[in-house]
Amino acid sequence: MARRTSAPPAPRPETKAGPTPNVREHILDRTIFLMGKQGTTDVSVRAIAREARVNVAAVNYYFSSKEQMLLQLADRFKNGFEQVMAQLSSTLPPEQRLRLWAEEVMRYLAEYPGILVLMERQIAAQPLDRFGEALRDAMQDAVKQLKATLKEIIGPADENRLLFKLTLMISTLAGPFPRHLDRGPERQGFRAPAGRTRFLDLLLEHLRS
Repeated sequence: MARRTSAPPAPRPETKAGPTPNVREHILDRTIFLMGKQGTTDVSVRAIAREARVNVAAVNYYFSSKEQMLLQLADRFKNGFEQVMAQLSSTLPPEQRLRLWAEEVMRYLAEYPGILVLMERQIAAQPLDRFGEALRDAMQDAVKQLKATLKEIIGPADENRLLFKLTLMISTLAGPFPRHLDRGPERQGFRAPAGRTRFLDLLLEHLRS
């Protein structure tokens, strides 16, 4: 009788840069960065693999389709966004809550330059894919929470003044992060924590006036 041997397990895909603690999360992270940089969710598997420094086989291994990847990206974005927005729901004074929220937003924009372009395009696209729906819902919820927090800070105000302050704050936070920026040490600007701290000092001072 022939001796039965078991088939060897299929090899797991390897990254080009060595072992990664969580390859799936790493690929999703770099995909968000790439989509923000290019301003579209229409990026190729090869481009994602190149950005994540993994083999194409690794992307296909963890994500059976582009739609599945978009679903996971939407869930990842939603969970992260909820953590950022939680800063506005604490028991801290309103200005401190707003500052913590703004710091998180600026840190994220510094890490993912161009994500605002992606967000704008996805929300405007018709029909919305799952990622676009997650972005739209997150933005609508953010506006409600930000308006309520701003109202606590500036006191009674008519709707037009409140909306002006809100628009000013959001556009000002987004302004320092163009899609393409030299990241050399001499041009860190708002990507450096100290630069963001002074920026927020001036912004909050202006919002109070």
